[in-house]
Amino acid sequence: MKSLQDPKLFSLIWHPDLYFANARTAEFHHVTRPNFLVWIYPNGTVWYDCRVSLTALCMQNLARYPMDTQKCDLRILSYAYDNEQVIIQWNSDHPIDTNPDIRMPDMRLRSIKPGLRNDTYATDNDPIAGVWSCALAEFLVDREIMHHIIQSYVPTALIVIISWFSFWLDVEAVPGRVSLSITTLLTLATQSSAARMALPQASYVKAIDVWMGACMAFVFSAMIEFTVVNYCTRRKPRKHREARTGLAEQVQNLVKNYREERAVYVHNPESSNNNNGFTTKFRCLSAQGNCYEVSLCTTNAAEQALIEKKQIREMNQSQPMFLSNRLMPLPSFKRKNIEEKIQRVERNRKYAQSIDRRSRVYFPLVFIIFNAVYWWYYAYYAPLVDPNNFMDEPI
Repeated sequence: MKSLQDPKLFSLIWHPDLYFANARTAEFHHVTRPNFLVWIYPNGTVWYDCRVSLTALCMQNLARYPMDTQKCDLRILSYAYDNEQVIIQWNSDHPIDTNPDIRMPDMRLRSIKPGLRNDTYATDNDPIAGVWSCALAEFLVDREIMHHIIQSYVPTALIVIISWFSFWLDVEAVPGRVSLSITTLLTLATQSSAARMALPQASYVKAIDVWMGACMAFVFSAMIEFTVVNYCTRRKPRKHREARTGLAEQVQNLVKNYREERAVYVHNPESSNNNNGFTTKFRCLSAQGNCYEVSLCTTNAAEQALIEKKQIREMNQSQPMFLSNRLMPLPSFKRKNIEEKIQRVERNRKYAQSIDRRSRVYFPLVFIIFNAVYWWYYAYYAPLVDPNNFMDEPI
C-alpha cells in the first residue's frame, strides 16, 4: 500500500468525478492543507478519502409541523460517466457510520439507510441521453416537539385561559374587560407570527396553524361574549307605535296629568301656622314617602330669603326628610314608569350575569375537547405523506 498526498499528482489519476446531485452548496476543507487521502493497493485498488461540507436540498411536507417526520435523500453519482462506464455501489451491507455524539438542536436522526438506483437524464437532442448509476443515503429524522410545546403551545394556551378571566369581572366593568380582551388578542397574534417566522411560505395548512387559529378563535369569542353581555345589559324594550288619538282625548289626557301633578304639592295643616308665620309645602320624590321641602311662604322678604337658604341646604343633604305619613305618593303613571325601568335594568343585569356563568363552563369545556381531538388526530390519525411524492417547498 502506498499513500499519496500530493494534490497535483492526484489530479493526474483518473477518478469517476462523483458529485452530489441534490446539493445546493459544497466545499472541500483546506485547513491547514487540503484534507484528502489516497491509498493505492498492490492489486490496483485505489482508496480515496476527503472531507466535504455540503448543504443538501430536501423536499419536506410540513402539514404535520411540528409533529412531522421527514425523509431526506442524498444522491451520489458520476457527472460524466453513465452506467455503461461506471457503476456506483456501496462497499458493504452497513457502509454508513454515524457519530452518536453529534446531535441536531431541533431534529432527531432516526436512521440512515443506504440504497441504489439508476437515474435517467435527457438532453435537448436526445430525450433519453443515458442512465446513470446512483447511490442513495436516506436520512429519516423526527422533529423534537418539546421545544415547540414550551415556546408555542404552552404560552398560547395560557393566553387563552387569561382571556377567560373577563367572565369573572362585573358586567359593568367595561374598560377592564375590553383592555383584557384586546391585550390577549394582540399578544396571541404576535406569538403566532413568531411561530411562523422560521418556516417557509407554504400553501397548505400546518398543524401549528390549526392550533394558532383555534386559540385566536377562542380569544375572539371571549371578546364577542363581552359584546353580547354589554348589549344585554343596556338593551331597551322595543317601542310600539301608539294609535293616534283624537284632539278631545289628547286634551283629557293633558288635564288628567295636570291634576295629578297638582296633587303632588299638598298642604301640611300641622305646620301652616308656626312661630314664624309661614306656610310649608312639600313635594314627594318616591312612592315610599321621601320628600323635600320645596316652598315656604313668609310674611316678609328677609324671612323668605332665610327659608330659601334652608331649602337649598336641606336639598343638598344625602338623606331627605321622611314625611310619608303626611304626603301623597308620586302620580301613578310616573311611578309605573320608574318601576318598569328598575325592573328592566335588574332583569337585563341578571340575564347578562347568566351568560357569564355559562361561559365560565362552556369555554373551558370546548377548549379541552379541542385539545383532545387535536392531539389525537395529529399524533395517531393524520397520515404521513409519502416522502417520494413530495411536491412542496425546499428547506
